[in-house]
Amino acid sequence: MKNILYAIIIPTLVCLLIIWFPLNQRTLASINPAFQGIFVFGVQEVIMIVAIPMLLGLIWNKWAGGASGFLLGSIYALWYGLYGSMSPTWIHNIGLLGYLLSAMLIGYMSGALNQKSTKLSRLVFSGLTSALVGGLFLFFTEQLATTVLVYGAYGFFVTMTPRLVFGIVTPLVAKFVLKHQSKTNEHSPEV
Repeated sequence: MKNILYAIIIPTLVCLLIIWFPLNQRTLASINPAFQGIFVFGVQEVIMIVAIPMLLGLIWNKWAGGASGFLLGSIYALWYGLYGSMSPTWIHNIGLLGYLLSAMLIGYMSGALNQKSTKLSRLVFSGLTSALVGGLFLFFTEQLATTVLVYGAYGFFVTMTPRLVFGIVTPLVAKFVLKHQSKTNEHSPEV
């Protein structure tokens, strides 16, 4: 039963929660546009280009974090570029490259700072620092675009808030994974 819970039920609920936000337009219409940006694109974006590279960097190493950030950042930039190209007012800009490089920085930096430590304080420091640097880098690249769409306090809030939240949440998940992994290794027989 425990395997079914962790292998099927929890991952399925997480995926349903991720797609609930974009599909629930009525609820989203009644909240602040900044929160719409965070909950619709932000959750998907941050899981894909912040949480996963950061988690791999924290629990595995800087190369796994950087490589996954590069791959997932590339996929996200491609998706975002294709999504935006359906709009007649869409302008391709350097921000797409910023998504790729930000994800790569976050994954690599979290692993490089953490150095395979299992201490929660070091995990959180590594996660927050890499999220802060990656978010600032993305915001900076957005400012270099020919037509700046993410600017001012609103743009900074929407760019940084989800990254900083996941800069704390992801290290907590990493600590849970590392703790569970050490317990599993203690109780498993030698092969």
